[in-house]
Amino acid sequence: MKKVAGLFLMGLFMVSCATAPQLSSAQRRALQMRTFENSSYDNVFRAFKTVLQDEGYIIKNQDMNGGLIVATIQKTDQSGAFWAALGGSKNYRTGEGFELSVNLEKVNPTTTESRLTIQKLEQYSMGGQQGQEILDEQMYKAFYDKVRVEVERRKAHGKK
Repeated sequence: MKKVAGLFLMGLFMVSCATAPQLSSAQRRALQMRTFENSSYDNVFRAFKTVLQDEGYIIKNQDMNGGLIVATIQKTDQSGAFWAALGGSKNYRTGEGFELSVNLEKVNPTTTESRLTIQKLEQYSMGGQQGQEILDEQMYKAFYDKVRVEVERRKAHGKK
């Protein structure tokens, strides 16, 4: 009986240690992309900037003509409350840095496509840095929900 229980526990341990399946490029794209309709490119671009700044990100680079926003943040929240508020399902550690990259493309005067990429940044003692892409569906959804609310708020104030 002990051997059966031992084999069962060993099998359960091995299954629990298995890595999550990798997403295909089409699955990653579906997770990271959204289309904003009935609003101008300018309004969507500015809504992304507003949400990033509201969340405490520092805008490192922006190019409205090229459709690029790059922002970073250093999180020091031990409780994970920041990520829970943003919709993240993972518990990220204190002191981790994150970089968000937003690429926007004007499809027509009232439609803009966006792609958001989130990376966790690890700093090394000699100044090096390594990024790991975050593919947390709830985090992307929560962020895009905030951008949609800001787009609508801006439209309500006459900023189409």
